[in-house]
This record gives sequence, structure tokens and C-alpha cells, in this order.
Amino acid sequence: MGEAYLFLSGKGGTGKTTLSTSLALALAQRGRRTALVDADVGLRCADLLLGLENEVLYDLSDVMEKRCTLNQALVRCREAQGLSVLSAPQMMQPSEIDKKQLSQVIRTLTEDYDFVLIDCPAGLGRGLKNVWSAAKEAIVIATPDDPSIRAAERLSQLLFEKQGIHPRLILNRADRLLVSVREEQRPARIAAQTDMQLLGVVPDSPDVYRALLVHRTAVQSDSVRVRRAIGRIADRLTGVDRRLPRYCRS
Repeated sequence: MGEAYLFLSGKGGTGKTTLSTSLALALAQRGRRTALVDADVGLRCADLLLGLENEVLYDLSDVMEKRCTLNQALVRCREAQGLSVLSAPQMMQPSEIDKKQLSQVIRTLTEDYDFVLIDCPAGLGRGLKNVWSAAKEAIVIATPDDPSIRAAERLSQLLFEKQGIHPRLILNRADRLLVSVREEQRPARIAAQTDMQLLGVVPDSPDVYRALLVHRTAVQSDSVRVRRAIGRIADRLTGVDRRLPRYCRS
């Protein structure tokens, strides 16, 4: 059986989809059979970031309503053998997702894949509550600004109170210089404040945005530091012990 992970953020704009697609690609490049499920209903983006937008025939709603098989809906990624993508429906509301049907889709995927990454709706609304029972592991994406940190802290509390999940944290768009001059909190301190284990830190880089403009993920960007950071997170998910950079620790 494979492992399923919810990818969550307490607010929009943290880079959740960018990192979930990047990590899916990085895991597949490490020889792990990986499925990426875009559950961000109404805001389908994963196929765009992976350059698969012209290959999607069916989506998650088609599978749940039995208009096609799960295998028919999965799109194989050209960039990495072993990576498959299940796209989100664009004509539904997040609140319309059936929790039991989604959980069944995820369970089926874990029988064939080593990792199943679920890109969930951003925020703390009903859309989140309809997907958070689909997996027992969760990764919260946050940026090092106070609104995002506060939202991540509340999300961590909700996941534990309602689902018994202890999420892990990925801090995105961190700036080593701002940390050094104490304008930005150390990542370890943010993890402690939000009561989450720090899984990884991804540095800020304009190269990520340039990659998105041409339908490439962050791990395919020109930034060596970003690629290495995402690679270290993928390694940790596979059980490899990779130390955090010095500025990230307490």
C-alpha cells in the first residue's frame, strides 16, 4: 500500500499547487510510482503546471460518477515515467465533492502507487472539510508572513481536533537574507509557533514564476537552490535523512 498526503494551505497564494506538482514530479524522478490528484475543484491547475492541459479527457468527477474508469481518467506525465495526474473538475463547487467517493478513489490509488499527493482547496471552508478525510497524512504549505502563519496555525489546530492528524510544514518563499537581518522569522521558529514538524524550506526565486509562465513546475525552474530544496523534501518523504540548511534551524 502506498502513502497518501493532503497538501493544504490556510489561505490562497502560498504556492500549494506549485509545490505539490513539483514534489510529485521529484518523487517520480526518484523511481517512486506517484499519483497527483487535483482536488482543488473549480480551480484546476495541476495539468497546466505539468503541460498536460491538452491531454485531459476525464476528471475526478467523471470517475466518482462512473462516467469513466479511474485508469481512463489518469493522464501519464511525459516528464517522468511513473507519474500520473487525475485532474479536478472545473464545473463543480468544492462543497459538491462527495467525501466517501473521494476517499474510495484515494484508497484505490494507494493500491497501485507508492505516493498519492492530493492538492486540496485552499482556506478553511467547506471545500477543505470535504477532502480532509481522504488521507491520514497532511502537509501544510505556508509563506513566512504573519497572515499565512496565522492561517497555517489555525489549520494545524483544526486538522488535529477534527481528524487527529499531525500535519507537517513546508515553508515556501523563504529569504535567507531577511532571516539573517531578523526581518523574517527563522523557519524553525515558525514551525514551533504553528505546532508542526518542519518538513522543508523552499527559497524565494523569480525563476519559479518564469517556469510557471511556460507551464513548468518549480523543480524544473532555472533556480538550483529551489530544485535542491524540493529534492531534499522528496528525499525526506522517501525516508532519506536530509538536514535542513543552517538558517532554517533554531
